[in-house]
Parts: sequence; structure tokens; C-alpha cells
Amino acid sequence: MLLALAAVSAGCAPAGRGGPLQPLVVGAEQHVTLEWEPDSSDQPTAVRGYVSNQSPYTFDRVRLLVEALGPDGQIVSQRVVWAPGLLASWGRTYFEAPMEPAAAYRVRVFSYDRVETGGRRRGTFR
Repeated sequence: MLLALAAVSAGCAPAGRGGPLQPLVVGAEQHVTLEWEPDSSDQPTAVRGYVSNQSPYTFDRVRLLVEALGPDGQIVSQRVVWAPGLLASWGRTYFEAPMEPAAAYRVRVFSYDRVETGGRRRGTFR
């Protein structure tokens, strides 16, 4: 139990009895695209890539759900990582997630805040 709690607080958790994490936003693919690839030359393995904003909106506090998948596609572990800084309209930002070696990986937008004129945040999607 303590090991699972430590893994969750460190940002990485095995898929458990409560079920795997799911993105908190629906339809993020309308505004954001993801490019990524695993880099197994490092120890531990890392998944690196870019989040690109394909909209006129600015996003802040962008979090990504990175998943390690087994040979049959089941989720082995998950990690939520931050994409640093503001993601300006039509801009992109780099992200990196240390992960355990796995058969495959998947990256999805977990949450974000949309920044309105004047610095206000609309609909905190966290």
C-alpha cells in the first residue's frame, strides 16, 4: 500500500483496482496535437515530444498522461507530466516523461486551463 501511495505521489502509478487514470478533458484533439517517441538510449526509458496548439487560444498548466503499455495493449503504468510554460496559440512546447521499459507507449492530454484576455482562466480543466 505504501509503495503504491509513493508511486502516485511521485506522478507514476500502476493501473490499479480503481481503474486507470482517464483524461479530464474531452475533445482536446480539436485544439492540441501530440508528437512523441520513446527514447530507450537513456536509463530509465524516456518518452519525449512536443505539444502543438492548433487553435487561437492560449493554454496554461497543460498536463499529459503518458502510459506504458504491455504486449497486448493493457496499461502497465501511467505518469502525469507537465508541459512547461504557456502554450500560446499556434505554438508548441517540449515535454519529457521518464518511463519504465514497455512494449509501447501512449500519450494523451490529461488537463489544461484556457487563458482568456486579461489573464483570466476559463473552465479549469484539472
